[in-house]
Amino acid sequence: MNSNNKIFIAGSLANGACFSMILPLLAPFIRQLGLTELQGGTLVSAGALVMAISAIYISKQTQKFSIYQLLSIGFIGMAITWGLFAAVLSYGLSYAMSFIVLFSLLILTRASTGFFMAMPQIALQSYVMTAFHSEQERSQNMAKFGALNSLGVVIGPLATTLLLTWSMLTPLWGAVAILTAMAAWIVLGFQGKQASQTQERDETTAKLQDVSTEKLQWSKLGIWLLLGFSLYVAIVTLNLTAGFYIQDRFHFDTYQSAMYFSQCSLIVGIALVLMQLAISKWFKWSIKQLLWIGLVTMVLGLLLSLSASQIWTFQAAYIFYGIAVACLIPAFTTGAAQTAPATLQTKIASLCTATQALSFVFAPLLSTGLYQWNQHLPYYFLLALMTGLMLYFSFKHIQANKDLSSVA
Repeated sequence: MNSNNKIFIAGSLANGACFSMILPLLAPFIRQLGLTELQGGTLVSAGALVMAISAIYISKQTQKFSIYQLLSIGFIGMAITWGLFAAVLSYGLSYAMSFIVLFSLLILTRASTGFFMAMPQIALQSYVMTAFHSEQERSQNMAKFGALNSLGVVIGPLATTLLLTWSMLTPLWGAVAILTAMAAWIVLGFQGKQASQTQERDETTAKLQDVSTEKLQWSKLGIWLLLGFSLYVAIVTLNLTAGFYIQDRFHFDTYQSAMYFSQCSLIVGIALVLMQLAISKWFKWSIKQLLWIGLVTMVLGLLLSLSASQIWTFQAAYIFYGIAVACLIPAFTTGAAQTAPATLQTKIASLCTATQALSFVFAPLLSTGLYQWNQHLPYYFLLALMTGLMLYFSFKHIQANKDLSSVA
């Protein structure tokens, strides 16, 4: 429905904007509260771990949740839990409190946001994969919603900069207000709520009765989940280690490295938005084309980062990273979706979200550990990972051509 499509468009934009407003504030708050970097990392990992658990639970209970329920509960829950997190932060910064009590409350409220963060993503992917049936339509719409989310990621830091003129907590409360407004729009404006809750369930049950043996094809699905896991590991690794790498490789001070890294974030954000818009509006690329363009540009970006002797060369690599992510996200989600029938799309969406969340738990530990050993190792690891994926898909392509020639 048209009004529902508008809600998903606004939700994608709001989701990207809110979290890009909140996340940059975590490090300063951690320092102000006297927490260590490891304790700050624990806050991030706690939310990601609960997000993974939530997505896995939803994947096993797909008959219990409609798209409307996932979307509305997700935004309402995020508004409440981020509000509680902001309240704990505000109290901890203003009044004396036992460290154990404060840290426990921060962990509890931050982890609880993870439970609801998974739901809008699952709802969006389920909506796209059930509303659109061709591979091209699905990949184009995933790219469109991805572009909106990325646009929000670009807008968020600008909003944070403006709101910081009032106080450190103002951007956090601003994000909570946006999530609250979005939740209210969903509850009041989403069409077909009853159909979502009863008709969808009846139709799904009927389809399952007709095809009682439908199951996930793990032999086909597994490689797409591995692609998604590898992609998000790359995203987290590049975000976590680039600031250190710029400072150590080019011998900048803390302020200079922060400035150049913020420029890298802007470059990748612009490249990501433009590429996603191009994919959704003009390019008629198949999953295979998205996959190969994404993998090749990711490898080119990593090679450029490793060989860069000047900061501008290093920053140029982020153009390739933006193109790669814009191609690989719809390739991952659409590739996973095509391995299952319509009745299993919510489960597929849940598994994709769980894959993303698990990478957010695993990647911070891996990337920082590799960097402490050698500053180049995270990049070499990602290079090996992407090369391995290219070899696998090349082998599968050759094998498929041999099977076709043998049949002919």
